[in-house]
Amino acid sequence: MKNFAVVCEYNPFHFGHEYHISELKKQGANVICVMSGDFCQRGEAAVLDKYARARAALSGGADLVLELPFPYSAAGAEKFAFGALDIISRLGFSTELSFGSECGDADTILRTAKNTLSEEFKTLLTKELGENPEKPFASVYFDTYHSLFREEGIFTGSNNILGVAYASQIVERGLPVSISTIKRAGQNFGGTGEGLASATHIREKLFKEGIMSLKELMPKYSYEILKSEAEAERIVYPEGMFNIFTSFLRMHVPSDIAHFAENDISLVARLIKAGKEAHSSEELFAFAATKKYSPSRVRRALLFSYFGVTQEMLCTPPAYTTLLAANARGRELLSVSRKNASIPIITKLADYEKYGEDVKRAFEFSEKAASVRALAQGKVGSASELMKKAPYIEK
Repeated sequence: MKNFAVVCEYNPFHFGHEYHISELKKQGANVICVMSGDFCQRGEAAVLDKYARARAALSGGADLVLELPFPYSAAGAEKFAFGALDIISRLGFSTELSFGSECGDADTILRTAKNTLSEEFKTLLTKELGENPEKPFASVYFDTYHSLFREEGIFTGSNNILGVAYASQIVERGLPVSISTIKRAGQNFGGTGEGLASATHIREKLFKEGIMSLKELMPKYSYEILKSEAEAERIVYPEGMFNIFTSFLRMHVPSDIAHFAENDISLVARLIKAGKEAHSSEELFAFAATKKYSPSRVRRALLFSYFGVTQEMLCTPPAYTTLLAANARGRELLSVSRKNASIPIITKLADYEKYGEDVKRAFEFSEKAASVRALAQGKVGSASELMKKAPYIEK
């Protein structure tokens, strides 16, 4: 039976995610999700905790949900893909990576990835970055690609960009993973456009209009999980991290934190100044962002500074993954992994120390992120409760 791997955040799980999985299930395949843990790619705390999101994924057709741990889960496209593909390639059974894209063309994405890995492109990109230090990296990157290969369109969609990052990791590292893509249905990543509501749009409506405004925008099972978590005050709203972050910024000077991932001295100086002046999360990131520093870059820089994430950490392969949810098919795949996998799959959190010092260190670092996210919930969660969490196993 074919195995499809899906890298995801499900923040929260919506109709577009359900559509993607259903298209894969039509092929009689197993679907393995590698899902972001407590913080997501744009440097934000996940609205729901990872176990609630994994439960929604299983209800939506996934067979096995594993964690992409922090800090990879919050990294930019390259390191996000690096962490996820490393886990997928070490599970001990063959997989095909499937992802949504605006272009819906795996060959185009693969060709673009190979172009970005060429020495010609790398040389020209280095030159252009040196000559345009005040421009955003992404802008210089895309302009350089267009000037060299005369192709437009592939980098206009955020899912295309992530697809290129996945394909680049596979090609550059020679990973035993093939790729396929399904044309994205509905709104784009930023929440604009027609059709199925995007996760961005759903979060915005949740924050502004409340849970009842989402009833028609999500599958019933996902909505009910979100509603239950909201009633228990376990949702993280944008302001939940504000005091945590600003207190940190007000205790430091730029030289203290400029060496962490996604940072430079200019950005850190802007962040610290914003931390002294802002009255809300929205103001904090608006004050720090510029044309060079996108809001996502600013959020990641602050998040990585707070937790002490270095570039070396992001370049080191994940030491482990955690089981979040599984059905009968998923449990069969886990049995295969126990025999063949080259990455530890933690199924019982209390047992993490049994896997060696590298796993212990990485797991405890990721759990710090989980405990901070719990502080930002409507009802503060205790760190000790996190270690009692168990994967959702469908009987």
